[in-house]
Amino acid sequence: MNKKALILFHELMKKGRIDRTENGLLWNYAEDNEARDGLDQMGEELGFEILQAQDRIYMVPTQDNDLFLKNNVDYRADIKATNEVKNRVLYLMNYLAVYILFIFFKGEGNDAQVRDFISKEELIKEFTEHCQSVTAKEIDADDKTNDYSENFYMLSEDWLGKKEGEENSRRTEDRYGIVNKILQKFKADDLFTVDESGLIRPTPKTKDLMPYVLRKDRIQMINAWIEGGKICLR
Repeated sequence: MNKKALILFHELMKKGRIDRTENGLLWNYAEDNEARDGLDQMGEELGFEILQAQDRIYMVPTQDNDLFLKNNVDYRADIKATNEVKNRVLYLMNYLAVYILFIFFKGEGNDAQVRDFISKEELIKEFTEHCQSVTAKEIDADDKTNDYSENFYMLSEDWLGKKEGEENSRRTEDRYGIVNKILQKFKADDLFTVDESGLIRPTPKTKDLMPYVLRKDRIQMINAWIEGGKICLR
């Protein structure tokens, strides 16, 4: 195995990325063809891809990865959830997380990012309106093709059944509590930050990775989730 490839793998395992401005030596390793070939071979075996975005490269786990992808236990640890927090609450947080990504990056191509920030108040308002539109649609119980949509409908009802709560709430019974917990998760993954004025902004990492996430083979699925398509909670 190429030694430079192992050094790159070790650094990516620690930080998830290599930045040219932070470590010029490692960046030189990353531009070495033999080292990159070795890293790509490791990715094929371990289930990850190497993504380069401008002056940064990232290690991105594939859907077949059983080492790096997080499960509900990891998710609970990131948001500091107690045992009383049910999986259904985690599903609602995932729903909100995808919605946040959608409202920031629902453009196309090089213009995927359509906004720079949003306040918690405006996020709650927009997501509430979205959930109201979902619950306003009638679901035909006899139509088996709507099995997934029913779960989507129930999550929207869960959100609408919650009270607003205090702005700094961490209670899952509150809308602000759900928002604050998912922002805590985003912070742990270095995806979004909340500045001193309380505005939510995507990190450089998110801006780098969203073109990968929004590849043609994924964008239709994500849009379907948000605009009334299928979502499975099982």
